[in-house]
Amino acid sequence: MTGDYLFVHYGYDGNLAPQLTLHKMGAETFEHLTPVGKTITLSFNKNQRFCTGWHDLATGESWPCPDTTKLPEQYAQCRHCQQKTGFNPAFYNALSVSPQQQARNAQPHILYLAHFAPGVVKVGISWADRGIRRLLDQGARSALIIKTYPTATIARQYEAKIAALPGIAETLQVKAKHKLLGRAYDPTAAAEELATVRDRLVNDIGLSPDDNQPLYLDDYYLGDTALNQPIILHGEHRISGRCVGMLGSTLLTEHGGEQYGLCVSDFTGYAVTISDEIVANTHQPQQASLF
Repeated sequence: MTGDYLFVHYGYDGNLAPQLTLHKMGAETFEHLTPVGKTITLSFNKNQRFCTGWHDLATGESWPCPDTTKLPEQYAQCRHCQQKTGFNPAFYNALSVSPQQQARNAQPHILYLAHFAPGVVKVGISWADRGIRRLLDQGARSALIIKTYPTATIARQYEAKIAALPGIAETLQVKAKHKLLGRAYDPTAAAEELATVRDRLVNDIGLSPDDNQPLYLDDYYLGDTALNQPIILHGEHRISGRCVGMLGSTLLTEHGGEQYGLCVSDFTGYAVTISDEIVANTHQPQQASLF
């Protein structure tokens, strides 16, 4: 899949393998690239952002923008495609909720704890039919599904209560996640911490959790490759090398004895050139980790 495309989306496919969604300008459907194991160079052009199209919440299908609308950099969808999608993850703060969102909210949603590093735990909710994809999209290293609720509204009520407790985050920025990658990660200790937080929720807010075990998620991102303090290409528009995985939105490659990472979610709606020629990754000097 070399050539020029519009970069539409990053995510995890039906087998939960990392996947990049691309659009060849003028085509009526999207194409999907499974990058892991491939020798690849992605070069992004941020001169102009385009609409990434729309998603049918009822069928799960996604479609390119019929007008390939040019957009200001702060928007990923044109108004037409946004209305056709009708999805708002912060529906609980919205003045109105679309019919598509109402139908989605009426379906079961999970309440989860996501673990990123020692002492860094985030609470969230997700449509139950997505399984663990929401956790993978965020780059959680471990997770615990606390409970499945019949609707998004009920799940959100508990999410808000948990987020109000000290030491549990509701949001975590990508830059913060990148800084945490320098810390040693022990999945056994993470599972113990998640279980401790679950017990705290029982005591503090009277939660009645499902009997689920903690999940270790690195195998979905990296397979047999070990994460080795990747050099994050902050401010760069290109990544090159043999793709070894994708952690959340951070594509990971190996080249010249180093691991590199680039946050591809920064480039949704922008043009990308894909090549199988390897070039040197340029980056700012790295500060040694203190952890």
